[in-house]
Amino acid sequence: ARAYTGRSKIISFIRSYHGSTYGAITLSGISLDMSRKIGPLLPEIYHMPFPDTYRNPLGGAPEDAGKNCLDYLKYAFENFLPPDEVAAVIIEPIQGDAGIVVPPKDYMQQLFALCKENGILFISEEVQQGMGRTGKWFGIQHFGIEPDIIIMAKALASGMPLSALIGRKEIMESLDAPAHLFTTAGNPVCCAASLATIKVIEEEKLMENAEKLNEIAFERFTSMKKQFPFIGEIRGLGLSIGVDLVKDPITKERNKEAAAKICYCAWKKGLLLSFFSNSVLRIQPPLVITEEEFNKGIDIIGDCMLALQKGLLSDDILKVTKGW
Repeated sequence: ARAYTGRSKIISFIRSYHGSTYGAITLSGISLDMSRKIGPLLPEIYHMPFPDTYRNPLGGAPEDAGKNCLDYLKYAFENFLPPDEVAAVIIEPIQGDAGIVVPPKDYMQQLFALCKENGILFISEEVQQGMGRTGKWFGIQHFGIEPDIIIMAKALASGMPLSALIGRKEIMESLDAPAHLFTTAGNPVCCAASLATIKVIEEEKLMENAEKLNEIAFERFTSMKKQFPFIGEIRGLGLSIGVDLVKDPITKERNKEAAAKICYCAWKKGLLLSFFSNSVLRIQPPLVITEEEFNKGIDIIGDCMLALQKGLLSDDILKVTKGW
């Protein structure tokens, strides 16, 4: 992006997660422990608020989060961040480790339009949400946007170490060899695994499966919400689902203790379940999961929520279960 535009500044987002290498840590804004003791980090990276419509990061009404965050970016452009010096915006179509935060569609489209207006490249970071997880090949497709660059990894080769950067031809040709050279790049075994992964996703209709199971999850967790007041919000697309647990549905204070106890209880019952953002149960099973297996997992979560409500889960669990 810098080579193509001749600009140096990059915009990322608060509570984003892009990885643990030096540049990725600089782009991330999810944990203080990721940046402590290793600075200074890379220069010219600017973090903007991301529109969380459950907990507006700028303090306004939740439904105004998109407008508030876009207005803040425009304010930055007018006061301290010259838009003609910004090379790219890099964004997760759904903020994963922030707790499966889905931005409003109109916010994403207006952000994209603002980038186009100012000659800023739009990069969709699909490491967690890509490869069919959201019910489409890429999460950004839900917003009707064709980005300039897409970043892929993780499910790209079903767990084999492989990542990819896809961009418009003129952008990709802005770097000359060996500027993008890696000794282990293009590993044939990993590439074969990726081709096999793509074939399975298509032939077994795994994106359709993700959409179907999403409907089941929302129906079941919405029903549970009537029974368990500590369920604050259910959100997500496809098989990228978050169940946000709160101490109070009005204040929306995060309930880390409940999340930790439920995850530990689930593990004891044979279900691997994690939480992040201090309160959000992470429902991101393999895309090959069957409806029967999926429902069994939700049954276990429901049993653990009931045990929590009855006070049957010991506080000792909190000594060994951390989450983040």
